[in-house]
Formats: sequence, structure tokens, C-alpha cells
Amino acid sequence: MHPTLLRALALLCAGALQAAWAQDVPEEKPAAPTTELIWSAGLRLKMGDIRQPGQLQPRPIIGLRYGRWRTGPVDGDSWHRFGQVSTDNTLTYDWLDTARFRTSLSASIVNLQKDTTLDALEPGRKTLRGKASMDYLGWSHWSVGLVATQDLLNRGAGTALSPSVTYRQALSEDSTVLLSQSATWATATMWTTDHELNPTGAVHQGRGWGSLDTSLTLRQRWKPHVSWYAQLNRSQVLGPLYPAPPQDRTVWSAQAGVVYFGR
Repeated sequence: MHPTLLRALALLCAGALQAAWAQDVPEEKPAAPTTELIWSAGLRLKMGDIRQPGQLQPRPIIGLRYGRWRTGPVDGDSWHRFGQVSTDNTLTYDWLDTARFRTSLSASIVNLQKDTTLDALEPGRKTLRGKASMDYLGWSHWSVGLVATQDLLNRGAGTALSPSVTYRQALSEDSTVLLSQSATWATATMWTTDHELNPTGAVHQGRGWGSLDTSLTLRQRWKPHVSWYAQLNRSQVLGPLYPAPPQDRTVWSAQAGVVYFGR
């Protein structure tokens, strides 16, 4: 790994540790995996750029869990408090799930020619991207995480590392605000693919730190089986840009959704 990346990760983790040293360990522990099928379903509305409100996109939310295998949000008891800030419908294996550490492994099909949520069905050149994530929730308010992705077939999705720091503040027993900050380091191959998928947008050029992302999320458990959320995101492109018409390095996006948990 690049020395600059190692130093940045060390400083990020050290800062989070210092800021949260006096915090208590969360009292709530995740439930042990069972062989019972758990499900959830919902709908979210996503706006990729709030400056273009006409591009509001409805997307389904589907959650399933069987043992350690899951996809989407599934835990209706704690999702509004301890669920990951960014969720997707990727098939995931929860390798380690304790009160302090949560690690997972997953893989997904990525369409290298179209930016679509149905990558496996849309035509185009595809590859298989593996993802490993780790979160440390050793304090009542703070958590640190790291997500690593790798193109398992070496077809153009490249390699990326995204460290993050998240602050959680419970407004009530059923409502939580989450503020998350993350940065992404990636190989030139991955940034090139992003540029091909979005040639008119600002994209980092070459290997290195390419984006800085901030999200503010409100989650509310409305009823025992129903939760809703609203999220505002800010993404800033770092470093040199690919040759393109002048573009704003910062993009604001938003989404909101409601989820029904079968359990």
C-alpha cells in the first residue's frame, strides 16, 4: 500500500480514537444470526443532483437475511440507530458481528459501460467487484470504518479504499442523527472507469485521493415495523480532473425512503 495512504489512515483512526476516548461502549448488542428468513421491503427517492430536481428517481429497497447472509437493511430493531450509513442491495456475508466489530464480505456485478442499478441485466461490458468492510463501534457515539473494493476479474473497476468516521446522536429512543465523513483513494483504472460512466462530470485523474464525501442522515422508527429516513450528501472531487468542460467539483445529492421490516 502507498506510504501516503498508510499515514492518512493512521491519522484518521488516531483522530477518531482521541475524540471518542472518553465515550462509553454501546450497550445494545446485535442479535445472533439465526436460520430464520428475515425480510424487509420499501421505497426510496433519490436525487443525484439537487440542482436538477427533475431527475428524482424512485428505487426499491429489498432486504433479506438468512443466517450470516444478507442483502439490504434487515434489522428493524436497531437499523435506525446502528445501521450503516450507506446501504445497497449487494449479497453480503457477515463474517464477524459483535458489539464492537462488524466485518463483511460481498461481491457484485459492475457494468463498465452503463451507470445502472440493474448491472446484471443491462447489456454492456461487466466485471465482478469484491468488497470487504470493517466497522469499529467501540464508543456510544463514534465509529470508524474502512471499505476496500477490488476488481476480481481485472477488467477495469480497479482498486479503492475508503476510510470513514461516523458520529451518531440519538434524539430519542426511536430517532437518530448520523454525520459521516469519508474519503476515497483509488487506482487510475477505477477513476478512468468513473470518467467513462460520467464524461461530463468532474472526475479525479490518475491514482490517488479522488473524493471527499459527507453525509447527514436522519432515521426514525415510526412504528414497530416501519422506519423512514432522509439523507443529504456532499461529494467533492479532489486533485487533478480529467480533461472536460469546466465542472463544479462539488455535487449535492439527497434521498429519502421508507422501509417495512417483516420482523
